[in-house]
Amino acid sequence: MDFQIINNKGTFEIHGNLTQENTNTAKDYFNTLLDTYYEIVICLKSVNKIDQSALNVLEFISNKAKKRSKTLFVLGKENQSIKKIIAKAGLNSIFKNDY
Repeated sequence: MDFQIINNKGTFEIHGNLTQENTNTAKDYFNTLLDTYYEIVICLKSVNKIDQSALNVLEFISNKAKKRSKTLFVLGKENQSIKKIIAKAGLNSIFKNDY
């Protein structure tokens, strides 16, 4: 599946593989959103594959949101395709269950 970011009523859904070949696109996209919006909701439920460069981007987005006092919700903790690599990287804290 091709990589896509879809705005579904304010929830930014990532579809496809979030890997090195498209992490710059994702980083630029969410970096711009963090400059514009106070609250951002990212959904990873439809991500098929994730790699280390994508984890770095998720960490960058999370850190930037904290520095700018923005609210960031990352959904998709139950996605079995990415669950282990997120946990192994110690990034489970980016997920929010209270959205």
